[in-house]
Amino acid sequence: MKMGEFTPNSDPQQRIFELEAEVKKLEKELSKAQEKNQNFDKLRSAFLANMSHAVRTPMNAIIGFSELIGMENISMAKKIEFIRIINEKGHQLLALIDDIIEAAKLEGGRVEFVVGPIIIDEFLNDIFSSTLLKKLKAGKDFVELILEKNSQEEYGQIQADPGRLQQVINNLLSFSIQSTSKGSIKFGYTIKDPKVIEFFVKDTGTGLNKDDQKLVFNYFWQFEDVFYQRLTGNGLELTIAGKLVEMMGGKIWVNSEPDTGTEFYFTLPIIRPSRAGRMSGLRGTEKNINEKTEPVWKNKVILVVEDDPINFQFIEALLEKTQVRILHAENGNQALELILSINKVDLILMDIKLPEKSGYEVTREIKNIRKEIPIIALTAFAVNEIRNKCLSAGCEDVISKPVEIEPFLKIVNQYLEDK
Repeated sequence: MKMGEFTPNSDPQQRIFELEAEVKKLEKELSKAQEKNQNFDKLRSAFLANMSHAVRTPMNAIIGFSELIGMENISMAKKIEFIRIINEKGHQLLALIDDIIEAAKLEGGRVEFVVGPIIIDEFLNDIFSSTLLKKLKAGKDFVELILEKNSQEEYGQIQADPGRLQQVINNLLSFSIQSTSKGSIKFGYTIKDPKVIEFFVKDTGTGLNKDDQKLVFNYFWQFEDVFYQRLTGNGLELTIAGKLVEMMGGKIWVNSEPDTGTEFYFTLPIIRPSRAGRMSGLRGTEKNINEKTEPVWKNKVILVVEDDPINFQFIEALLEKTQVRILHAENGNQALELILSINKVDLILMDIKLPEKSGYEVTREIKNIRKEIPIIALTAFAVNEIRNKCLSAGCEDVISKPVEIEPFLKIVNQYLEDK
């Protein structure tokens, strides 16, 4: 019998009791739904408020110290220190933006995985080196960083996405660095069985209470109270790590005690690399962070296709000491005119978002005319989909904005030294 349905044989009083019970049940369910929506709205509002705070905090330093540099009677030593702070806060802001973009991609299921062979110990050695620098930079001199390797040589390689695996471990290590002021941070792996590898990150930091442990891989876990910051950081890194592990077919969990420390564990299925993979295992990043280049391109010509005058001014200043000749096109049509009228162009730096026609279209048209000229895309769209689209259009390489000077010069030099 449906709610409200009445038959001649039914007891009216009994039916009234039944209806009252059903109404109370519906009211209770409605109340729970309203409470759930209210809690979600509260968390969402707190999340947005904290994201605004996380953006404005480094921006305050960037704008403030930029103005101080321009003031009179500022010593050179202070200017150098202010520039260091501006650079540091700029990278902090960029990391936050990257986390927000990554979180949005994860929610939309738009994350790409490029699987390849990984030599685990060498891969973790690279992470150890970069993390050691981060630890020292964070002023955690009294925190010991320990890498624990596995002795089972037959499991020395796995098949996975090295970039994504590095991202997961780095995010967990970043949490440990933030929360640990003394003691140690350990990370490494164990082989649970021939099909599963288990990675871990353990610290002796502030730890997490039981409620936080339940929410630690949720976007909102750090933002329940707008005015209370549990830890430094934006609260997105752990969520991103958790979702990436799940998308790679693994599991992630946390064990922690307040004032004792936190232990993160995650598993991945072991996929054996091919014989070719065993010979050319990926080690992660191979960049030497101390390597500096001071190239001179006196007889070279670079065409910069850039509609933003400030961005062009930056590239012009960046290339000034190289003695290269610079041509400037504000849009695609100007770029094509220059290519048709000037015989010598050794390299093109191509912005992607241009007026009239996109950098993709301009690249295709230039390649139809002068296929031999290498084109490097300069784009603020720092996602793999855009990079692949640039390469498909004919670009030889892609550099993401904001441009980092030393890597930029190194990449440009690779294409100019061969000409």
